[in-house]
This record gives sequence, C-alpha cells and structure tokens, in this order.
Amino acid sequence: MPSWSDVKALNAAYTSTYRPTALFVGGTAGCGQGTAEAFARATQAAEKIIAGLPKHPESKYEFVECDASLMKNVVKAAEEVKHKITAASGKTKLNYLVLSQGIMTMSGFNPTSEGIDRKLALHFYGRWKFVDELLPLLEKASGDGEEARVMSILAPGTAGALNTSDFGLKKNYSVTRAGRQGPGYNDNFVAEYAARHPNISFIHIVPGFVDTSLFQGLPWYLKPFVSATKVFARSISDCGECMTSALLNPTYKTGGFWLGQGGDPISGGRLYVDDEDARRKLVEHFTKEVGF
Repeated sequence: MPSWSDVKALNAAYTSTYRPTALFVGGTAGCGQGTAEAFARATQAAEKIIAGLPKHPESKYEFVECDASLMKNVVKAAEEVKHKITAASGKTKLNYLVLSQGIMTMSGFNPTSEGIDRKLALHFYGRWKFVDELLPLLEKASGDGEEARVMSILAPGTAGALNTSDFGLKKNYSVTRAGRQGPGYNDNFVAEYAARHPNISFIHIVPGFVDTSLFQGLPWYLKPFVSATKVFARSISDCGECMTSALLNPTYKTGGFWLGQGGDPISGGRLYVDDEDARRKLVEHFTKEVGF
C-alpha cells in the first residue's frame, strides 16, 4: 500500500493544462465529501463543501440535489449537470465522475417506487445510470485529449461469482447477499465498461474503515460496538486524500481497475469478472431495470 507521504505527494504534484470538470455524487457527506474536498485542494478548485473549498478565480462549484435511489431523479439531475457544465465552460464535457452514494442498513428488501431495492439502487443501479447519462461528456473529454475517469467507491473483490438467476435479489434477498452482490455488480460493470470504452478509466475502490455518518442507520444495539471501533477508523479527510490520489494517479489513465484503500491494485484472485456471458446478462438486466 502506498505510504501516506506518497499519497500526499501525488496529490500535491498534480498539474493540468486545463481547468478540470468533476462531478461527485454523494459528495455531501462521508467518503464522497472527503474526496471532493481533497480533489478541490489538489486542483485548486473553487469556492464549504461549498464555501469551504479552496477558492480560485477560474473555478466554480455548484450543488445539484438528487435522491439517487430513483432512476428518474438520476436522469433529471444528469440533465441539470449537463446544462450547468455548458453554462460554466461553454463546453459539454466531464473529466471526473466520482460515485459514493450509499446507505448502511440491516432492513430487508426495501423497494423504491420503481421496484428496486433502495440499497442496491444507491450502490449500483443509480451509480451506473449516472455513468450512462454522462458517458457522452466523458467521451468528449477523452476525445479532446483530456482526462476521463469514473470512480465508484464501495468494496471491490468482496462478492464472489454473480448469481445470474436472481439479479436485484427480488427472489431471495438478505442483508448479506445485498452487501456482496452490490460490489460484485460494480466489479463486473468496471470490466464491461472498460472493454466498451477503452479511452476512459473505470475504477472501483474500497475506502476502508472511515469515521462517517453512514453508521447512523444501524440498529441501536450495534452502535456501541461501532463507537468503540471508531478509534481505528481514519478520518473523512484522510480517506479523501487516498481516493483522490487514486483518481489522479497516471497509472490508472485508461482501462478497468479494482483498488484497495490505499489506491493499490487488489489481487486478481478476489475478482470474478471474467465470465462474459454473466456480464452480458447483468447488463441486460440493468438496462431493463433502469429504463422507465
């Protein structure tokens, strides 16, 4: 794992000939907030998350509200993002898309009004719906010789093989299965999208144990245990530095990558992404599920 000094040095050394455009989905709290703030420091981007970010005369920072558990909201938010990017820069392109929206819950299958389990909607369906909606902007950036990267912050290499008979876990749901299949879907979409869009970088990275508000959704009897273990958790800020280091690392310029909490590649033996037929079935399921 890269040392802390290496992480800080990489972020501090970042340079660019253009002002990058980045979208952080889930960036108002937790790992997403820390990554947005670290990215802002590394790129001298603008104005708490909103007023608290480093100020720069060429930068602009805006907030778009979105309940990302509903696909119709994702489409609406993506359209608003496109308009804001065009208005700010005159060019409709996106360099970095970071996805960290999620919940921690012990409840059972909890469908949204669109019929998707809310946890899976946040951890997988809504994330890649954002990717689909914004791919033209990423392709435009890549075509202009600029960075084009997608990062999903969750848990690579923790899923095992895909269960192709129960995508979405509507037949046999459990908290454990949801906790494993969501990351597995992300693993496979990184592989699939990297193959389909070879000029874009797709990263699935684990944030590690971070002191965030995510644990507030746990049952009361688990909260004392979480509180006791928080002494071992790293801060949102430190997590953000590591996520940003991976996001900006020249090694991950194009292709598919599955990374540990320090930004180093995880063992390929932990990944189950080589079954192209299973990946195809997952994409078909996803396309049907997010359409409305």
